[in-house]
Amino acid sequence: MEVMMAVVIVGILAAIAIPSYTGYITRTRRADAITALQSVALDEEKVRAENGWYTNNLAGQGYPDPSVDNYLVTINLGAGNLSYIATATGRNAQAGETIIFAIHSDGRVGKWESGAFVEDNNLWSSLRP
Repeated sequence: MEVMMAVVIVGILAAIAIPSYTGYITRTRRADAITALQSVALDEEKVRAENGWYTNNLAGQGYPDPSVDNYLVTINLGAGNLSYIATATGRNAQAGETIIFAIHSDGRVGKWESGAFVEDNNLWSSLRP
């Protein structure tokens, strides 16, 4: 009887702990995407200061690839390479991610939704430690 009670208690704890842990891991991975996009913004500003324009190939300018393990980072340039929107799309463990995080060259942050940038400061601030 005592063993059965112990099994029930462990089962209840596992039912609570596993979803919490999974949520924590997802938030951590999303924070990695945010950090990668912030790095892109810094590197893009360095490129613009040196050249007068933005690039969609940071590696070609001597900067590291901004993509991280679970997110693919892409840079979409605006007219005349004078603006950009960088996005982080889930891949690998985040392949089912429904949010595509985005940062605009003017400093706005948010997500890429239905082919357009949607500003959402709350989304980003909820992922910062």
